[in-house]
Amino acid sequence: MPTDREKLLAANDNLKMRQQYEKQQQKDDFAPIGEGMARMFLKAKQHVDPDEFARLMDDDYRERRRQELEEQTINKAVAEVNDTKKKHYYKCSLWSGDKPLTFSFSDWKVDLQPDPHAAKEIGKKAFGLAKQLENDNFNIAMSGDRGVGKTSLALAIMQQLMDNGKSGMFVSTAELLNLISRKYDDASLVTKINRIKRSMVEVDVLILDDFGTEGGMTGAIKPVHKDMQDLMYQVSNARVDFENNRSKGITIITTNNTKSELKKMYEAKFVDRVFPRNPDHQIAFENMKGVRNV
Repeated sequence: MPTDREKLLAANDNLKMRQQYEKQQQKDDFAPIGEGMARMFLKAKQHVDPDEFARLMDDDYRERRRQELEEQTINKAVAEVNDTKKKHYYKCSLWSGDKPLTFSFSDWKVDLQPDPHAAKEIGKKAFGLAKQLENDNFNIAMSGDRGVGKTSLALAIMQQLMDNGKSGMFVSTAELLNLISRKYDDASLVTKINRIKRSMVEVDVLILDDFGTEGGMTGAIKPVHKDMQDLMYQVSNARVDFENNRSKGITIITTNNTKSELKKMYEAKFVDRVFPRNPDHQIAFENMKGVRNV
């Protein structure tokens, strides 16, 4: 017959075995949802009614929670990819003199113009178009003399849209033509041009700055280099939703030229595609003097 001491040791061994079994069972129960969730439920088990805890551990609940976590992971990954794309498109910008520019609507100084009221209305119209473009796609044309603020307000619109999640890219057409012209002497530029072209096609907001300067000054206008024409035509084609007859993305052009002058530089079909027909989407900088950084 076992002694009292032997009985006590046996009981202790049984208790340890039972505890190990229960611990393993808990691990098996929580395996589908991970250790972090397991710890949370173990803690909850100490404070909730047994029936309530059983409900929490219901298979349907665990499946819903798994799907929620999976969706959160996917959304985070998508957000990271989009952020990377935005940085890439902006980095592919072609700035005049290789100097990036920034401008916001709060920087628009109407008192620098001889007609502050006209300047205020122009800024107001640009801001209104930016708000519309937060939920729509169409092109904008800004025309007027040099230095009156076309580029500034184009940048302000792009910044407003980038602040609302869209990607943006700035392209000086004169710089683009210069790059295309140099590719015959430097074959490595072909890869860069193709990267810029692809970004121009894919980006949400594309600014074509000083559009038309590549065709010469007024009075000496000539057709633009064929390679430049081909690239611009291919980009404009890709940025049109032909099935629904609407713009795919947003293209903003700033130009010192009239639409008829632009058609002397480029194919009429291309100009009609990028230059909006709707007068509400055109901003004429009339009665404005040339003041840089307004």
